[in-house]
Amino acid sequence: MGNALLNKDLYNKLLTVSCRLLGLGSRFLLTFLLTKEISLEFQGEYTLVSTSVALMIILFGFDFYVYANRLLIKQKKREVFFFKNSLVFYSFSYLLLFPFIWFTTNNFDVIDIGSFWTLYFLIIFEHLGQELFRSYIAMRKPLFANLLLLLRTGSWSGIIVFALFFIQGFQISIPEILRLWLFFAFVTCVLGISFYPNIKSFAREKIDFKWIRKGIGVGLTMFMSTICLKVIEYSDRYLIAFFLDKTELGIYALYFQLANLINVIIFTMYISFIYPDIIQGVHEKSRDITLKAMKNIQKKTFFIIILYAISSIVLIPLFLKYIGRSELYPNIPIFYILLTAFLFLNLNFSYHFVIVGFEKEALIFKATFLACVFNILLNTLLIPFFGIYGAAFALLAGNFVLFLVKRKYGKNLMGQWR
Repeated sequence: MGNALLNKDLYNKLLTVSCRLLGLGSRFLLTFLLTKEISLEFQGEYTLVSTSVALMIILFGFDFYVYANRLLIKQKKREVFFFKNSLVFYSFSYLLLFPFIWFTTNNFDVIDIGSFWTLYFLIIFEHLGQELFRSYIAMRKPLFANLLLLLRTGSWSGIIVFALFFIQGFQISIPEILRLWLFFAFVTCVLGISFYPNIKSFAREKIDFKWIRKGIGVGLTMFMSTICLKVIEYSDRYLIAFFLDKTELGIYALYFQLANLINVIIFTMYISFIYPDIIQGVHEKSRDITLKAMKNIQKKTFFIIILYAISSIVLIPLFLKYIGRSELYPNIPIFYILLTAFLFLNLNFSYHFVIVGFEKEALIFKATFLACVFNILLNTLLIPFFGIYGAAFALLAGNFVLFLVKRKYGKNLMGQWR
């Protein structure tokens, strides 16, 4: 019986990782093939558009999910109540999104994105799909969560990859990419809602505006923290485009995507399975459960990143040769700088979820704000003089500061249990 359960758990984990890697692989190959088959400039434009969509989702999602999902972990029988009231909040957020996107698309035409409506509904359904993914993770259903993620992120990119690879002379525009992306985001939302636990009781669940108002308070603090975190992650791209050019941005984005693979692998294989244990351990005031989960994340993070760094010595030159960009090989140190930055980013999560469990969101904001200011200053100073290397070092420094500060806060909170 025990072996059967162990085998089933291993089987589910392997399927989960496979789904995530397939989706990631499609996006990963898309980045390379856009560079190989179209141009570095087009890849730079695609990066700016996809980054802007990601930022809009963060801006109007307001990090309300942190509040809802923390309760979902602690109170497992109220899934539909949390989902329905979250949707009520998001509905108001989507209404606020409308004039913002309208103004942006009608006053800034740096890149042709096509229809306003395509972008508007893409942001809505991409955000809702993201929230469904997070909810299923919180409900400890990582396999179905990653099946939805594969559909939402891997399907449309996989179709484009197939066309670029097998159809000679195939070309695609940014508006066409957005329309295909929108279709699969919509289908993902339909499936995610259809299979949501106890969804048939949706109409009977009450709307609790007091619960929503409390969530806004929690979300506001986490939202400001996320904005700071995303500024650390994305500001370098806009500053590279400003100080340098789209070709340099394309080179940086290429190595960023290569290094960013490790973030997805670590989250999929370990953090998504383990972080509920940290929050549950803090909730139960169990030092043993909490420390065991934290150390598990830290050990696995070191192991996976070291393994990835060693294998990249062989793999990256092969990738560059395949896409016909061997001249970019001298820039490979950027990859290892970014990989080190992501080491500290992933290590910080073991302390991040301790702070979330203690419901001390203000401490998370303090840590991310400090790291954000430091990162922006370094980006502004280093990029004009050191180019994309300056951006990579700025990201490393920002993530290191974030790790140190959260480590201090997390240890102080756990010290209360002694």
